[in-house]
Amino acid sequence: MKKKKRIKIIIIAVLVVAVAAGSITGVVYYRNSKGLASVMSVSMISTTNDYTSMTSGGMVCDDACQTINLKDGQKVTEVYVTKDQQVKAGDKLLAYDVTSLSLSVEMKQLEIQSLENQLASEKQKLDKLKNTKPVEKQPETPVTPEPQPDTQPSAPDEQHDVISDLSEVKGSGTEDDPYVFTCTEASYVSGKLLNTLSEKSAVARFVIGDADAPDMELIVRGDRLGGYDESDEIKLFLAGTTTAGDASDDTEGSEPSDTKTDSATEQTAQTEADTAAEEKTYTADELNDAIKEQTRSVADVDLQKRIAQADLKELQSELEDGVVYAKKDGIVTTVCDPANPPQDGTPFLQLSGASGLYISGTIGELDLDTVKVGQSVSAVNYMTGDTYEGTISEISNVPSDSVNYYGDSNPNSSFYEYTAYIENPQNLKKGDSLELTIDTSSEGSDSGLYIDKSYVRTENGQSYIYKDDNGKLKKQSVKTGKSLWGSYVEIKSGLTNDDYIAFPYGVREGEKTKVSEDGMY
Repeated sequence: MKKKKRIKIIIIAVLVVAVAAGSITGVVYYRNSKGLASVMSVSMISTTNDYTSMTSGGMVCDDACQTINLKDGQKVTEVYVTKDQQVKAGDKLLAYDVTSLSLSVEMKQLEIQSLENQLASEKQKLDKLKNTKPVEKQPETPVTPEPQPDTQPSAPDEQHDVISDLSEVKGSGTEDDPYVFTCTEASYVSGKLLNTLSEKSAVARFVIGDADAPDMELIVRGDRLGGYDESDEIKLFLAGTTTAGDASDDTEGSEPSDTKTDSATEQTAQTEADTAAEEKTYTADELNDAIKEQTRSVADVDLQKRIAQADLKELQSELEDGVVYAKKDGIVTTVCDPANPPQDGTPFLQLSGASGLYISGTIGELDLDTVKVGQSVSAVNYMTGDTYEGTISEISNVPSDSVNYYGDSNPNSSFYEYTAYIENPQNLKKGDSLELTIDTSSEGSDSGLYIDKSYVRTENGQSYIYKDDNGKLKKQSVKTGKSLWGSYVEIKSGLTNDDYIAFPYGVREGEKTKVSEDGMY
């Protein structure tokens, strides 16, 4: 196996050297030509992908093979297993209340709709940036500082009332009997107290005047608060914007001072900021940076949407009968009481592997249709050289941030983790690094058209080549696919083996062509 790998590396190295040599020769030729662009038959610089396996780095992961966490609103009505019980793949583990599942599905659908709207907005911003023309960079004008008065204004008074604990509070903190704090319009609340309310899921009223008929009040619900630094000091009331009873609808996962007036002000400010952004001018460098940043924003929202869609698919499958089944053989290591489910994010139920170990690897997005659950995977321990055979048990439907893949998928596509089970993991332990290979020969070889990457250029996400069209160069758009060995790229449309193309640097569309006679540029 090692011998084959050495031969493969040498072949790739030779290809890379050949590409580099061809590129240098091409530039020299164009500089010395007499207005004629040399073109070469695509068949001379193309290849097919007969490589029938895909390889990635991997590792031995924890033997916990299935973890079930309850999502917001989900209720367990029945548990079919007990701790330390052995189960087989397909056995029932637990059942959900279908009504609560329906609510979770609806909430997830609304989340996806919101993300789709956000994604459309982010793409629109990106398109606008791509269609923006840069301006010339203006020389910097020295700024003359304005004369300062001899006397500096006095510092504002930092003294204010801060409510920081429950020592003198009235009430028990429940919905019917909330904590009551008497304060003034200048009162602040500490982050420490807000964290205490959050931990207790307590309800508190901050009132000005008589508690039974307050001039102003703010209701804070601890279960809607986020986390705060202990040293935070947050103003409770903004004069003239909060009246008795108005605050209860505006205190959710944010600072208690958030009110409807604040929200309207923020929306106005955001609208003004968006308008200013649309009118902003960019130099070429600034525009390039802005496009890159906005591209990342589009990718981030797209990833969030795909994760939400994967969650929805799982919820909908559970909604069919409300039952969760074991995905693999294993032993129940954790199971909780449906009447008292965990509230701290820990698993409700966890299933661990019986005797073997689970390993994780990565496949490219373009290979998802090729690799299936049940397929074999070969693993080699980097440290010992020992080899193992495993079976793919699960393929994630959520993109991964892994960079361990070095197969023949397009490096710009997403990657997905898969899990495989090794029945006899002798000498393997959690954390061991592996080289994983999936044999896809049964799927047939890939006879697509692959050409040298150096002949393809990409601008604004669109790939193109320069090909001969009746004796003149034509800029031809092409659709690309997989990458092969890091040196070739698949051409799905826009080019055939019968075409002639030019090295795409130092040429222009409409230039007359000349067929290279010696196979060199």
